[in-house]
Amino acid sequence: MKPKIIVLSGVTASGKTALSIELAKQFNAEIISADSRQVYCGLDIGSAKITTAEMQGIPHHCLNIVDPKQNTHYSVGDFQRDAYKTIDDIIAHGKLPMLVGGTGLYTRSVAEGYGFGEEPNQSRYDVLQICLVPPNTILAPKVKQRNVERVAQGMFDETRKLLADGVPSDFLYKLGLEYRLNVRYLQGEIDLETYYDELYHQTMQFIKRQRTWYRKENPAYTHYFTEPKTYLTDAIMLIKNFLTNQQN
Repeated sequence: MKPKIIVLSGVTASGKTALSIELAKQFNAEIISADSRQVYCGLDIGSAKITTAEMQGIPHHCLNIVDPKQNTHYSVGDFQRDAYKTIDDIIAHGKLPMLVGGTGLYTRSVAEGYGFGEEPNQSRYDVLQICLVPPNTILAPKVKQRNVERVAQGMFDETRKLLADGVPSDFLYKLGLEYRLNVRYLQGEIDLETYYDELYHQTMQFIKRQRTWYRKENPAYTHYFTEPKTYLTDAIMLIKNFLTNQQN
């Protein structure tokens, strides 16, 4: 029988972080971050990286494991390797692995067991995926508020420090969204009003692309949630059933 894992995926600003903490407390889980920017040290505010206080004592993995000063691309293969090792370690000490993040290629590489090169796909785990896809009527105001809050928290200063510490500007630019626009703003290419306008519209375009990606998830193990008010109760019910049912 394959070991069981939970995958909590979904679009930007859908509430993955808060839900993951409540579920981890409920099911004695440890969290593996599946975010392509949160693997980098120092990219905290702009990537919406969970803080120590927000973790509430829940162990988190695959955060801050790459030095951005090295200008090194962290690939999906790198993530799969690190996630496999972490998941197996979590299982070995009797806890439930929960893969959480909005980088769909990362979560799918583990859930589907991507083979690289000529290797076939071969899933190592029995997977339950909960995918958060609330409507834009809920997301749009959250995105606008979050953008303002991040700037107030010091996102520009964070980017200045990264640049001053030797992180190449083109590396940050390639990370897209916040960091690309942060660099453009700090270099005087755009003013603050344009910054907010472009960040909002580019984030909503990114969410649209995420929706397209997540519509193609494996229906055998994926459940879509659209109503934040019932996230927790619905997720608890699903996970309880998943953990008590024997794999076919």
